[in-house]
Amino acid sequence: MIPTSLFGIDTNECNDFFNLLPELLEISEIEDPNYERMLYDTLELNGYNQIKKINEYIGFKEQDWDDEINQEIISTLEITKYPDISMIENLLSIENVDCIVLSNWLHFLKNIHPIYDEKACLALELMNLNVPYDPNDLTCYSKYVSVIEGLKLYAPAEALPEYALPRQRLLQLGLVEWYSQKMKKP
Repeated sequence: MIPTSLFGIDTNECNDFFNLLPELLEISEIEDPNYERMLYDTLELNGYNQIKKINEYIGFKEQDWDDEINQEIISTLEITKYPDISMIENLLSIENVDCIVLSNWLHFLKNIHPIYDEKACLALELMNLNVPYDPNDLTCYSKYVSVIEGLKLYAPAEALPEYALPRQRLLQLGLVEWYSQKMKKP
């Protein structure tokens, strides 16, 4: 049964994606030692030091936020429960923070939220799913999270090979590679 978040999906395209997913993952950026190191490095840090490490990894030049803002960031991220991300909306009011930054913070701190990615959104559009890519709109990122979760639930067992990476990350990387392959074909 297809999850409601996938309502209207082109099942032929979706099945094509899942059939190719193991091969797509082999040629994707799945073997990224820097990414894998980040998954473990952030677990060893506490408080805002985790965020600083993530910012460094993603190349986000953080502002000189005071301790109150740093604490608000940490507190908000800690109480955010997957897949509901509505709690982080207040963080979008912080200068230069968008859904891309927020998705990375959540992904590395909780190892479950998918990283917001434009090519993954475009791949979802190829499946007839309207998942706009707008880094400043939490509704768009929320829909992305919901659809990725729906794909995870809908995926055939053999489509998602066992890796030490979060399944949401596998789907995101697979979608990016699938989209790139589709764009190469005449």
